[in-house]
Amino acid sequence: MRALVTGADGFVGQWLLAALLERGWTACGQMRAETPSLTTLDAQRAREVDWQCASITDGPRLKDIVRAAEPDAVFHLAAQSFVPASREDPLTTFETNVSGLVCLLEAVRAHAPQAAVVAVGSADAYGAVTADQLPLRETQALAPLNPYAASKAAAEVIALQYARAKMCRVIATRSFNHTGPGQRASFAVASFARQVADIKSGRQEHVLSVGDLSPRRDYCDVRDVVEAYLCLAANGESGYVYNVCSGIDRSMAEIVDALLSIAGIRVEIRPTPSLMRAPEAQVVRGDPSAIRARTGWHPAIPLERTLADMLEFHAHATA
Repeated sequence: MRALVTGADGFVGQWLLAALLERGWTACGQMRAETPSLTTLDAQRAREVDWQCASITDGPRLKDIVRAAEPDAVFHLAAQSFVPASREDPLTTFETNVSGLVCLLEAVRAHAPQAAVVAVGSADAYGAVTADQLPLRETQALAPLNPYAASKAAAEVIALQYARAKMCRVIATRSFNHTGPGQRASFAVASFARQVADIKSGRQEHVLSVGDLSPRRDYCDVRDVVEAYLCLAANGESGYVYNVCSGIDRSMAEIVDALLSIAGIRVEIRPTPSLMRAPEAQVVRGDPSAIRARTGWHPAIPLERTLADMLEFHAHATA
């Protein structure tokens, strides 16, 4: 089996490539840089990947890549995924997340029309929700509140249109929060994990800088999310969207407490004005029933293991 992964040297992309290679797939990885920036994919495995440098909005180049890769499955991960950056530069966010998807689908339509395309979207597209709307189901109307979320909502509509018009085989996701080793510290849980690892090793004073710890979010381990994408490529129904989530919400405070408990340290928790952002929804929790019924997928990695592995990753990364 042959796979094409866009955004392949990103956080999720590297974990997905590792999973594909372990299963004996031939993998082609699209990336923006001339050489991959590796964090969790080891160098030996990376040499097995056919790395291709291309902008996700370069339609002719993507057609060349798809033609050569001859993929059975395409996993579209390439995106501008940082919400604050989307507010600063909405146009680039829309070009990357919407135009990039169209360029990819046109390439698949021309050169790999039978490939299963997993178009990764975001639960941010649900927007602010009320308690009576939880858990969020795929039938819930989308009401995005920031440019990133809006771009993902628009991309989802386009992806499903291609599928329903029989232009491509496309399965869309609304992926909820996910974290794990290798995630950039610009994301909250990764930031907490890096700080706790640095405090434990003596590289940082016993002060943990945080934003608002009250919001509750539905978190999965990135390795479980990768398994969900593989299951959807194999068994997802074209033209449908699936929540990828745990069905459990946890507060940021609970995550911080768990990290400190695993590390066995006590710290001063210091709210930091620059990290404070008004949450668009106080509680977000998804319903994974649809993906479970269709594919049998369910999260297998407990949050405590995820956090322990993140601490281990940062302990070695900063040693």
